[in-house]
Amino acid sequence: QGQVFRPDFPFVAEIQTESCRLYHWHDEFEMLLVKEGTVSVIIPGKEYQLGADDLLLIDSGEVHCLMPGTDARWLSVRFAPRLMEPRLFDSGAGMQAKSPAVSMDVARCSCQWEKQTVLRFRQLVEKLADEAAAQSAGWQVAVRGGLFELALMMLRELPESGEELPRRDNRDTSLKKTLLFLAENYTRDISLKECADAMGFNMNYFSRFFRSHTGIHFHQYLTTLRLQKAQQLLLTTGLPITEVVSRSGFQNAKTFNRVFKNTCGCSPREFRRDGASGQL
Repeated sequence: QGQVFRPDFPFVAEIQTESCRLYHWHDEFEMLLVKEGTVSVIIPGKEYQLGADDLLLIDSGEVHCLMPGTDARWLSVRFAPRLMEPRLFDSGAGMQAKSPAVSMDVARCSCQWEKQTVLRFRQLVEKLADEAAAQSAGWQVAVRGGLFELALMMLRELPESGEELPRRDNRDTSLKKTLLFLAENYTRDISLKECADAMGFNMNYFSRFFRSHTGIHFHQYLTTLRLQKAQQLLLTTGLPITEVVSRSGFQNAKTFNRVFKNTCGCSPREFRRDGASGQL
């Protein structure tokens, strides 16, 4: 989803409005700035409720889930850590630009920052987006300079987090492997046991593991994943509904129509029609 990174300059700034984004991760560091509405961001072990003008920092490789409210719009700024090379700090400091939010142990949500800091940080993030959109002469220099300004603010002005998030360990790796397995196999009639076996876990343990790390049950997650794929196909292709059912992993049209209407409040055909007319 979203814009594709340029290989020579891995930086993207874009307004997003999509529906719930299930647990995912990316190698890029991300800064979220809510423009309208509310967005709930869940990082295993912590949930952040963001309103208009709130900011959140998400580390490279960190698993997270986005649940926007009605009519929510937010700016997502993502960049590869290598954009901030060489190292921000000398070797004696023991910190690199690879993951500024985590390595510096700062409060990742702007609700914990001073008002003036929030204002300046927000202005810098918006300036990065403007530079990337205009792409005037020297825009890449401006973006890189802006990122270093933000990193300096993290060092000097952002408070310490004062909270303990779960350490990234084998459980984090197992969760990522599970999410990848589901993303690659959701079109099949996969079961909890099959997924547990693929991960090398006892089924009962795996069920508890999945629930504790995502906040929802395995089958609920799988259904939501399939619904998101169906919505994407309905809005971006002219495929017959029967083909959408098959490609999104539902076993029959009856189940698909029932689940879709219960979740989305309309039929698949109505969803496609409203999307085409810009009413979604």
